[in-house]
Amino acid sequence: QRMVVPITETILKYRDLYTVDIGYTPPREMRQNFSLNEQQLEMMRLQNAPKAQHKIRLMNKSNYPLTTAPALILRDGKVLAQSMMTYTSIGGEADMVVTTAVDIKVKKRDTETARVPNAENWNGNHYARIELAGVLSVTNFRGMPVEVEVTRNVLGNVTKAENDGAISSLNVFEADDYTARTDYPTWWGWYNWPYWWNHFNGIGRVVWNVKLVAGKSVDLNYNWNYFWQ
Repeated sequence: QRMVVPITETILKYRDLYTVDIGYTPPREMRQNFSLNEQQLEMMRLQNAPKAQHKIRLMNKSNYPLTTAPALILRDGKVLAQSMMTYTSIGGEADMVVTTAVDIKVKKRDTETARVPNAENWNGNHYARIELAGVLSVTNFRGMPVEVEVTRNVLGNVTKAENDGAISSLNVFEADDYTARTDYPTWWGWYNWPYWWNHFNGIGRVVWNVKLVAGKSVDLNYNWNYFWQ
């Protein structure tokens, strides 16, 4: 038998949001050393078109923190989704996934634009700088306007972002903000990271918040680089 015992009830404000979170892939030079089928399949998965997710973002204005637990999302008395509530302190925000948004299409294109040899010299060693340009094309095929939050993580340093993209730089080895959003990728342990990597490179991140009317697209352009020996 089962019994439900209500402990407390509170009303929280929320908003519908569509998010696209694009993780980073390893540098091309590193990928050349991958030989196992598992490694190649993982790279193919990362290169697939990113998927948008429909979420609800709760604002915890209650008198209690929200604890980690499964959550049932209902609309008009009908089950809409089963999701996971993560710990959210008083005054914080929590995202719960509703479903994959198949009618929000995203395409990613990254192009190498230049290689600058001997761009840096450290401890008698020379390092090249690899310059890249990227664009994320987001299209709204829904029959209504949507708000889309797009996050692009790159292994290196973001130098420019158009469309009011907010740029930040993280230390991948120490930044709690990065590991809180997503775990290290599967391939992270496949490579013996050189001692100099974190001296020149970190995690570059760009976050865009765009509003798209039905049937419209937007191109989100950015530039970044990383150093290599």
